This record gives sequence, structure tokens and C-alpha cells, in this order.
Amino acid sequence: MIYPSEIQKLIDFFSHFPGIGPKAAQRFVFYLLRVEKEKRVNLAKAIKDLEKIKSCSLCRNFSDQDPCPLCRDPRRDPSLLLLVARPQDLMALEKSGQYQGLYYLLTKASQGTESNNFIENISQGLIGRLKEDQRIKELIFGFDLNVKGEGMALYLTNLINKDFSLKKRIKLSQMARGLPLGAEIEYADDLTLAAALQNRKSL
Repeated sequence: MIYPSEIQKLIDFFSHFPGIGPKAAQRFVFYLLRVEKEKRVNLAKAIKDLEKIKSCSLCRNFSDQDPCPLCRDPRRDPSLLLLVARPQDLMALEKSGQYQGLYYLLTKASQGTESNNFIENISQGLIGRLKEDQRIKELIFGFDLNVKGEGMALYLTNLINKDFSLKKRIKLSQMARGLPLGAEIEYADDLTLAAALQNRKSL
């Protein structure tokens, strides 16, 4: 059966979502066809409202304000900077309630770590932030405990240690016990993340 173009277009769109195949995409579309018009209108409005979201100029996380509420919060400790790869990781760590410093995404939330200019983003973004903000005394690597996360931590450690002023001023640490090897931060529970933050180790 060939679906009307309007239906097929939406199926194709949902099929590009992470973890969603054609069958699941079809279920989404047929569900939308069955629900009342008001819900479809609200969904369309919610998607349209995403245009208001941008990247915070300080931490690079998604926000409808610049700087974002976390970066503007005077109660946060500006001497601590927690480095994460994804917005989902930031939200998971913040939900744990055990960290009161500031955050920094490796790249802008809209780009991700697979962007072609990822390395350039690090050198121009993170290193620039560390040099500009003299309040930062500790940089915490909040990466997944897998080969990719460990490799990124090693790369950044070498990059920072090449700059004498940064090496002298900034302590490097990494989340430790609490997260099993191979764990992804986004899916860890609050208690596990809290333990990993409290028991972070120096690099």
C-alpha cells in the first residue's frame, strides 16, 4: 500500500529519530491521525517553539535565555567547571543534586561531538573559556567511562597541559567510583552519579 504523501513524509521524518525504525514511525503517525485535532495542533506548536531555543554563550547548553539560568545563578561555584559531551549528561548530573559548580558542553548543543570541526570547537571554545575565566580552578571530566570517553579525557589533559598558565592554575579531575566501566552518564541513576562526583579523582 502506498500512503498519501503527507503520511509518508511524516513516517520518513520519524524514521530518522534515534532508535526509531519504519514500523515505530508508522505507529507514531497513525496515533497522530487518531487523536483529536487539538493535540496535533499543540504538538505542531511545541515543535515550532523549538525555534526559540539557542545555545548558551557560556556553557553551550540548550536554553531560551542567554546566559542560561544555570550560568546566571549566583549560588553556583564559579571555580568548578564540569565538562560534559551531551546536554542529556548535563541534565542527569544536575538532577543528582550533588554538584553546585558550572557546566560546559564540548560543542554547542546543536552540533554534537560528531561535527566535522569538533577539535576546532574544543581549542577555540573550551581553551578560550578557561583562559578568559580566571575564577576556574578545577576542570572535571564528566565523560562516559568507555574507550571514547577515556580518549577524550586524555586528549584534553594533554591539550591543557601544553599551556603552562592553565596547567599551573587548573586542577584536572575525573568522575570515579560509582560509575561502572562502560557506563553512559545519561542512563545512570542519581545515587550513582552523586557517588561518582563526590569521589572524583585527580588526573
